[in-house]
Order: sequence, then C-alpha cells, then structure tokens
Amino acid sequence: MAIAGLLFMPAVIFDTRLLVIVGAFFDWLPLPTGWMKIEGGARKNRKMIIAHAAVTLVAYAFAVLWLINPAVALKFLFIETWWTAVMLGAFISW
Repeated sequence: MAIAGLLFMPAVIFDTRLLVIVGAFFDWLPLPTGWMKIEGGARKNRKMIIAHAAVTLVAYAFAVLWLINPAVALKFLFIETWWTAVMLGAFISW
C-alpha cells in the first residue's frame, strides 16, 4: 500500500493517469496474497471494515471517472477519499 501511495501522489500532482493504474495494482495486491485477511479479533470491528471497503470503492470510482474525464476536481477527490480509506484501514489494524 505504501508503494501505491508513492505512485498516487505524483499521479495527482503531475496528472499522470497511468500511475494510478500501476498504483492500484499495488494497492489491491494484499487481497489476493492474503495479507488483508480478517481474523477473529477483527470481527468486532465489522462496521469499520465495511466503512473502509465502502470508502475505498468510492475512491476508486473517482479514479475511474478521472481516467475517463481528466477533470482536476476528480483527481483531488480520488486522492482525498483514498487517503481517508487508508486512515480507516490503519485504524482497523491498530
């Protein structure tokens, strides 16, 4: 996920939408590798997990819209929403 963030920041600053696609690969990589596996202790935070997933999906909806339409507002909506999802994920795993 850190690699994704390091790619997303220059993508937004320099308006390089290809970096968003590469960063998304690294951002979603923990899911198939099992690193983001929900274990017994995390089940009590089910609402936070659902909120994290929802905010992440909203962030990627903004990213897809930005890929289609290079509006300046969409890239900032993407990075702000994605960062909120990161903070929710960090809170869950704390």
